[in-house]
This record gives sequence, structure tokens and C-alpha cells, in this order.
Amino acid sequence: MNKQKIPGLISVLILTLITIVMWVSLDVIRAFKKVTPSVVPSEISQPIIPSLDQISISQIESRIFLDDSLIPSGITNSPLTPTITPTPVPTIEPTIQPVNASDSGITQ
Repeated sequence: MNKQKIPGLISVLILTLITIVMWVSLDVIRAFKKVTPSVVPSEISQPIIPSLDQISISQIESRIFLDDSLIPSGITNSPLTPTITPTPVPTIEPTIQPVNASDSGITQ
């Protein structure tokens, strides 16, 4: 039996047709599954106005400033100073206990 070969041009055309059909079908599926954009509330999408609160700034400026001479000696002005005192670590002394041959499973 002599098999006839399919010409190369027909093989390329069949593969091209399969590719086009897959491409179109995937585009149709993607169009149906397209996610609609979410709605953003208007108060979120409004621009931020970069203005300073003058009342808060005047309150900060009117606060009392204490010099180092006005602070009592028992209070430090740095919050980062360590106030933790080290605790002594107890030491453990090793004790030697004799081992019986019958207790340890060693046979003589």
C-alpha cells in the first residue's frame, strides 16, 4: 500500500485555521468575562487640599517650653535612657552521680 502524503501547504493551512478558531474563541470568552470597573465614591476621588490647620499650629506654639533648669533632677529628659537594672543569673553547679552497671543496661 502506497500512502499518499498530505502536501505541506495544506498542513500549514489546517494549523492556521485551528489557530484562528482558538484565537477568536478565546477573545469571545475574555469579552464575556471582562470585569466591570468598580465605582469609587466621590469623597474618595476628590483631590486633597494641602492646607495647614492654623488653630492646631497656634496651640502647639502656645505650649509651655521647659528649660533643663526647670526639670527636677530625678526626671531624665531622654525617653531612651535605660532604667532596667540587670538581675543576677543563678549559677548551677554540676553534681556527679555514680552509675550502677545494672541500671544502665551494661552487661559485664
